[in-house]
Amino acid sequence: MSFADDITVEALEADPNPIYAELRRSAPVAFVPAVNLWFVTRWKDVELVAKSPDIFSAVVKAGVSPVERSFGKPTILTSDGEVHRDLRQGIDPKYRPRTVASYAGDLVRSIAEPYLDEIAERGSAELMADYFEPVSTLSLARSLGLIDIDMPTLRRWFYGLAQGAINFENDPKRQEIADAIGAEVSDAVMPTLQQLAREPDGSALSHMLHDGMPKGKTRAIDFLMPTIKVILLGGMQEPGHGAGSILVGLLTNPEQLRQVLDDLETFVPKSVDEGLRWVAPIGTQTRETTRAVEIGGATIPAGAPIAALVSSASRDESRFTDPDRFDINRGEGNHAAFGFGHHFCSGRFFAREQMCLALRLLLERFPDLRLVPGKEPVFRGWEFRAPATLHVEFGANV
Repeated sequence: MSFADDITVEALEADPNPIYAELRRSAPVAFVPAVNLWFVTRWKDVELVAKSPDIFSAVVKAGVSPVERSFGKPTILTSDGEVHRDLRQGIDPKYRPRTVASYAGDLVRSIAEPYLDEIAERGSAELMADYFEPVSTLSLARSLGLIDIDMPTLRRWFYGLAQGAINFENDPKRQEIADAIGAEVSDAVMPTLQQLAREPDGSALSHMLHDGMPKGKTRAIDFLMPTIKVILLGGMQEPGHGAGSILVGLLTNPEQLRQVLDDLETFVPKSVDEGLRWVAPIGTQTRETTRAVEIGGATIPAGAPIAALVSSASRDESRFTDPDRFDINRGEGNHAAFGFGHHFCSGRFFAREQMCLALRLLLERFPDLRLVPGKEPVFRGWEFRAPATLHVEFGANV
């Protein structure tokens, strides 16, 4: 029995980082039976996998990808070549840096400030449910053009879709939840797509239907729907959960929090980048080998499912000093949280801007924010990781 054979889903969910560290030391590329995946853990190998689609393809065998099993196909995550380019051509216009700069500030502020007002009235908050997740879900939905869907519905969608996306072990209970939510999403989004097909506007869904298409033609709704579910999941999750992890890093390192409060303009973005390195909200890029390949001292057979662990790459000791430490003053290069290669996160500029704005608005309003004693945050997840809750208080100590 090898170390990888003993890895369990529960251990990964509780804290994958010690597991990844041991794999980086002793078996940087290893098959993990519990999730039926080859784990690739070191930065250079993760980058190679993500940037070599001829060997490590995003297109996988039918039934293997939990994303395709749950959302349908093709998706932007599980396609390459012309299909992937076509999907990106529709998604990218709304989320380019200059475009994001033109609308994200007003959008996020208009959503965040009412939640901050409610928190101020109460004097305490559970920031995942009361702030970060609502701001993230609503910002993403409004940018897509989903105007009438409320926050509780969006948040429920996220948790249901996530059950399918992380279901590498093919748990039927998880799959049942994901399938039901997936059907609900399709039914709810369809009227908006049908209207936008007739009457385009500046929303992301409108761009997905129309951009790059011949005059009078749109992309098929059935072609786009699986990717819309991927965007709803990743775009709702990454900024909200990333921001929660970043704030935990700051609140548990008071000297760094003081540094941020003294110069929000400089150090909020640095905190965001370090927090994404420290806890990647989305842990993997999944691939399948097109042929047998040797990597990291292991030989992976053809047709094997691969998890290129961007979360592990961001804690690789060969790239980062004391990588388990949260440190906003690092100068050791980029993190891997947004992935590598042509599947590099299409919403990265929007997600990063959301996180910067949500954190800055929060810290401007409540500079004396602190964790509630006895309710310290506990992180969960390996494919999606964040604090399950984030209880804070502010104002005078009682």
